[in-house]
Amino acid sequence: MPWVLLWPWLCALRDAGYEVHIACSRGKYFDRLAAAGMHMHPVALRRSFNPFVHFRPFVQLYRLIRRGRFSVVNTHSPVAAAVGRLAARLAGGPKVVYTVHGFYFHDNMPWLWRRLFIVLEWLVGQVTDHFMFVSEEDRQTALRTGIAASEKQTSVIFNGINLDVYSSERAGRRERGGHCMVGIVGRIVKEKGYREFLQMARAIRDAGRDVSFLVVGDSLPSDRDQYGEKLRRMVKEEGMEGAFLFTGFTPDVPRYLRMMDIFVLPSYREGFPRSVLEAMGMGLPVVATDIRGCREAVVHGKTGMIVPPRDARALADAVSHLVDHPEEAARMGAAGRRRAVELYDERIVQQSFVQVFHNLLGSREREEAYAASARNA
Repeated sequence: MPWVLLWPWLCALRDAGYEVHIACSRGKYFDRLAAAGMHMHPVALRRSFNPFVHFRPFVQLYRLIRRGRFSVVNTHSPVAAAVGRLAARLAGGPKVVYTVHGFYFHDNMPWLWRRLFIVLEWLVGQVTDHFMFVSEEDRQTALRTGIAASEKQTSVIFNGINLDVYSSERAGRRERGGHCMVGIVGRIVKEKGYREFLQMARAIRDAGRDVSFLVVGDSLPSDRDQYGEKLRRMVKEEGMEGAFLFTGFTPDVPRYLRMMDIFVLPSYREGFPRSVLEAMGMGLPVVATDIRGCREAVVHGKTGMIVPPRDARALADAVSHLVDHPEEAARMGAAGRRRAVELYDERIVQQSFVQVFHNLLGSREREEAYAASARNA
């Protein structure tokens, strides 16, 4: 996660003079982050709701924070953030910031489970000094439920993209004289809506449209459902192998976005999906579900289309409409690019992110943090 999602933010903090330490599990980007100058600390964090598996990482984080004498501890992702915030508060000293990339509870969750997760977020919110949200909708939810006590305790920092990398100077397959390519980018887990994506693809092909489908991503070893293999098996069982291309995980997402004509994200739950912003930066029309994050990024009828979650028929109808009306799809893509330039430029996001830390620490604490960084350099 630090390399893929947080790299621009980490660089912004480093360039502003902060000494940046990262505590995370030892994944394939761990050594790359260390080589880039980040201070890396392996911690056995897990994506699990089993409380017993978090005892070890809790102790590791507690010891690290006590030893490190950090000015701020910034946590990410629901489970790791809860463990990290509790460890930081028990260790004493640092300000505790939670960057909310999307609450685990969502509109379509059973009421009892939703209330349980809200209560858990409220409890851990009591040991949180500041919340950074990647969507305004999540901020309003936190204030309405009492997870965040006041507006002064919150800020909204949108996900940002490098608009030079994710450029509208693209040429989809149709523009090169080929057939239409519909794509998706993201971890292959059920809640990303891959089942509906396959059902949509089946309906479009059955209707005789010359469309192929590009899947950029895979399942992580830590993902609970390991849906990647199941999806590939279902594609084979449907006789759709010739219409699908799986790339697996790749560092060259822009290359594959350039191959697409329409971008689809049929998720059940999101925070503020970076993949949608990247597609908008590329000038692609986006079909996404009516969930938080997606409905904030995509303007229905202008930059793309919003459909109900878990509704493969509505998804197929929306994608088919854009396939059949390429000029409208192109207009939506151009409007999406303009929206990305206005709101999601990585440089603007970096400045806003660093300013939160400036405001939280104050000038005296910043000077002390910079002095400590210089001593440790």
